[in-house]
Amino acid sequence: MKCIVLSSDEKTFVSTSSSLGITTSYVCDSETGHCISGPFESEEYGRRFFRGIEALDACFSPDGKHILVRTSDNAVVWEIERGEKVSQIEGFNFVFIHCGRNKGRIASMNWIYEDGPSIRTITSTDSEDQGSRPTHILRVKLWDIGNDISNKLFEVTDIAIAQFSPNGQYLAVGRRSENVVELWNLEDGESTHRFPYPPGYIRSLHFSPTSDCLMAAFEESRHKCLWTLDTQEMTSFELDVGYIPPVIIHSPNANRLFVPRDKTVEIWEVSMTGPNMIINHITTEPLATYEVASICPLRDGHRLLVGSSHGTVRMQNMEDLGSSQPTIQDVTDRPEIIGFSPSRKMVATISRQSDCVEWRDTATWEVVGSTDVEYKDWIKVAFSADDKRIAVLTDGRVTICDILHPESRLSFDPWPKGRRGYRWMAFQTCNDLVICTRSKDEIPCLLQVWQLKDDSECTSSLNININKYSYISLAPDGLTVITNLVSCYSWNHETAQFDRIHFTDGAHLDGHGAYSPDGKFFACYSWEDYNIRVWDTRTGQLCGKPITMPGVNSIALSPALNDQSLGDRLIAVHRHPTVTLFDVYTGHLYAQCWDPGWDMAFIGDGTKLASYNNHPIRIYDIVGLAAKHRNAVHGYEPVPQDMNDGWVVGQDDELLFWVPLEHRQHLCLPHVEMIWGRPTKVDLSRFRYGSKWTECIDQEWLNKLEESGKRMARLLE
Repeated sequence: MKCIVLSSDEKTFVSTSSSLGITTSYVCDSETGHCISGPFESEEYGRRFFRGIEALDACFSPDGKHILVRTSDNAVVWEIERGEKVSQIEGFNFVFIHCGRNKGRIASMNWIYEDGPSIRTITSTDSEDQGSRPTHILRVKLWDIGNDISNKLFEVTDIAIAQFSPNGQYLAVGRRSENVVELWNLEDGESTHRFPYPPGYIRSLHFSPTSDCLMAAFEESRHKCLWTLDTQEMTSFELDVGYIPPVIIHSPNANRLFVPRDKTVEIWEVSMTGPNMIINHITTEPLATYEVASICPLRDGHRLLVGSSHGTVRMQNMEDLGSSQPTIQDVTDRPEIIGFSPSRKMVATISRQSDCVEWRDTATWEVVGSTDVEYKDWIKVAFSADDKRIAVLTDGRVTICDILHPESRLSFDPWPKGRRGYRWMAFQTCNDLVICTRSKDEIPCLLQVWQLKDDSECTSSLNININKYSYISLAPDGLTVITNLVSCYSWNHETAQFDRIHFTDGAHLDGHGAYSPDGKFFACYSWEDYNIRVWDTRTGQLCGKPITMPGVNSIALSPALNDQSLGDRLIAVHRHPTVTLFDVYTGHLYAQCWDPGWDMAFIGDGTKLASYNNHPIRIYDIVGLAAKHRNAVHGYEPVPQDMNDGWVVGQDDELLFWVPLEHRQHLCLPHVEMIWGRPTKVDLSRFRYGSKWTECIDQEWLNKLEESGKRMARLLE
């Protein structure tokens, strides 16, 4: 959880987090934690920082209808109600202006320097050597929402540090050549206040959420200065505030300073006579397992929003500090699918809050077993062919567990001489374990086979070096390895070796790839000619003609189907926002439906399709999809309207009803057999259609409205 920011009326808050280059934001109710809008996802293309800038990662517009989320060297404006991206602006720091004639506009901060005739943006490498630059200029621009048009407000030079106030009224800047902090008004671009401070280099500036006081922290020192803006009085004290920004709440009697400390929050009272600690080492017990990553006190100082490093948000009452408080938001405790068993009867999931791998029954999605595992950023799993064992690979170790008895397990390090990255793993039918690695350095990729002798020993029997730039794809049965350099390896049972084989038209093994659950077929989408090809992994021959479809996100192959009316094998192709099913051999189109997911997998005997983007998971009945497709007009069923605008439409595109944002991804639309993860149910028992909508009006309310109208009419007479 990178930051939590309250709206002006404190009825809602926005929380942002970052993972794998994606910044994700949610807008939630402050009392209940109920998600009102989101997720809003923005890509990060490598953050760029200027020394001394503490960026506001998110903020609300004055009317509370928009949020501004900082990603890298730009910011994205989102409309909360519709969940749509409004605009994207450039800069290093941003804020909505809440007062004055520029109210509702956005201020951005840009650092530039002059290098001959050109003016360029300062990057992180430039900022490391500030003194070598002849001129540093801080340019403040004003932007209007939606049109991406800006105009320069003012420029300031000789700047060591800068920070916007949360209400967008001021820009605080620390001078390089003198010990002074200046406040610049964002309404007229004029300097209004000057705050001298003792000698020292300012490391950071922190405004209070109400923008009525300002604190400065200094390099290599515990020294702090706190200014009250209305009286311009300064308090000086010694305190180490750490790396997570503290938060100041200003009151007439004393200022409260909230300081995150690992799994605790310290609260200090800072007065004109110095700091007096009133509460120390307050352990928020529900977060005792995870570090405090962000805090946001309500402005009355009696309640505190606490965000953990694992994405939970809790509301803590000051009177109940140290007691257990309920979680009001949890954006990460959603099981992520990390692997299916070959039989598709089980699925492995991981929860970043529980730190354990769980395996679930795909028919009921109930947890049937689990094992604790320590992991950081990535994790891979593999099931044995008989569904009796599961191997977990993470952080340089392999753990093999018995499905029915998870306490019976074996753990070993397959690379004791050095860690490798980007790993794949699969059990062979004989229960030997195949592991592929891809190295980031000069070491070639490595293909290993480990023989599992018993529950206490696993030995390496084969090592094959593969070109280090290869993209490796390992079959679920561990018998085939395919690389994008037309290098295909098939397991030879007689010699216990991987033999090179030739794939027909193998030059197109360069895009999205997917194996069938039994590993006998491999499908690949080519980025060059937009064709999907399917190969027999035992012979290397193509199965049928290529299927042409541009813009494919993911593909999935079915196991051998028992119902011959559905064909022997199907391929599911996801092209947002639709899923299309084809026969592998004939290319015949079977069905098409609207689907907001991304990844897919056939489950059970292949008659069901799971579509997921971590959460929620939608389950489709293949037989039902095919039947509805055959009965569609002209043999083609139109794709339902995208749910981005929230309206559900009828057969003639008439508007039926509108779905709130938090329910759109969880609504069970036609063709969906079930949704795993907070399904949304619609009660149509009191539904009224067309002109009958007036029957939904509360008659008592209507009578009161009519009486009020009559009284107003009499007064006007």
